[in-house]
Amino acid sequence: MSTDGGDGAVSIDISPSEAAGAAGSNDSEQLQRWLWALGLATLVMDLATAFYRSPHGVVFEQHKFTYYATLAGILGAGLGEVGTACWLASSGQQGRGRSRAFRAGVVCASVVPLVAIIALGGFSVVMKG
Repeated sequence: MSTDGGDGAVSIDISPSEAAGAAGSNDSEQLQRWLWALGLATLVMDLATAFYRSPHGVVFEQHKFTYYATLAGILGAGLGEVGTACWLASSGQQGRGRSRAFRAGVVCASVVPLVAIIALGGFSVVMKG
């Protein structure tokens, strides 16, 4: 992740092959790094949206509670990602079979809240890969 000058643009370098490799490999450190990165990005963007953007759009202009409830749900998902990374770090087990499927599901599911907050917050994200 890097910033470009003073225009507020953020560049995120994500390689789909690296993400798939983290989910399917036995390298739990790589998976932890992915979960930390995705979770922290989700948390930072969610908090920035909650504090600096008022409800906007056709759906949320009349339903402010729904807007903030959605942001709270995304915040909870981001905290869950970071918590899962901590749990995997503390367990220290190199799982097989079911654990591998669980890891693949966690990595795939962790992208959903990030995409949701990018859509709600109106962030511009440049992805290189």
